[in-house]
Amino acid sequence: MIRLPRAAAQAAALGAALAMAGCLATQQDVAGLSQQSDDLKAQIDGLNKTLSSLQANQADLSVQIKQLGEDLSAYSETVKASQGDMSALSAKLDALGEQISGKMTQLGATLSAAQLAQQKGLAEQRAEIEAQGRETSATELFVTSQNRLQAKDYALAASGFEDYLKRFPNGALGDVTLYDLGLSYYGLGRWEQAGRQFALLLEKFPKNGQTPGARLHYARCLLHLGKKRSEALAYLKSIRTDFPSSPEAAEAAAELKRLKPAKRPSRKSVSAQP
Repeated sequence: MIRLPRAAAQAAALGAALAMAGCLATQQDVAGLSQQSDDLKAQIDGLNKTLSSLQANQADLSVQIKQLGEDLSAYSETVKASQGDMSALSAKLDALGEQISGKMTQLGATLSAAQLAQQKGLAEQRAEIEAQGRETSATELFVTSQNRLQAKDYALAASGFEDYLKRFPNGALGDVTLYDLGLSYYGLGRWEQAGRQFALLLEKFPKNGQTPGARLHYARCLLHLGKKRSEALAYLKSIRTDFPSSPEAAEAAAELKRLKPAKRPSRKSVSAQP
């Protein structure tokens, strides 16, 4: 057996130890690198999962955003439809308001017309009642005055007839009142006033029941006044012509006979007398 020097043996042992140590170091490095690789893979897997989750979340978010957009579009359409409905409702309310306003105006006009008609009716009734009251008062005044005339109380009769004509200028008995007032003045001997009443009666009521008597008394008033004798005679003759069957015609004939001048005796008759 060959024996190596001690120094050589130590060197060999050191080399073997170094070789062993190098092998151990390499294995450790490989093991570390393998561990790092595994960690990196694990991190990459985690990142992939995170990315997948993010992508999934992004997809869900896109879906949600899309759904939200669709909901907003639907809501916008609903709002537009609601606005259209509101516009239509507003138009209907305006039309209804105009219709109600028109009906209220028509109702107001109808009520006003009814009130006016009612007021007119009440006014007519009041006027009728007042007219009836006036007619009653007028009739009472006329009858009282006529009774005084028949009793030959000419002054009170004249006062009553004057009051009648003053208070009831358009009374139903106006023509008779004018005639009776003339008779009252005639009874008092107030020929001129009496003649005026008879003349006024003949002017306002030329053809009525008092015409013959008015002509007769007007002619007599002229004769009493001593003027317009020819006019008086003409009126007396007109009574016989226009109202031949009236009582005034006979009185007019008597007046004419009385007024007829007596015939003067002829010269022969005068010369024949002794």
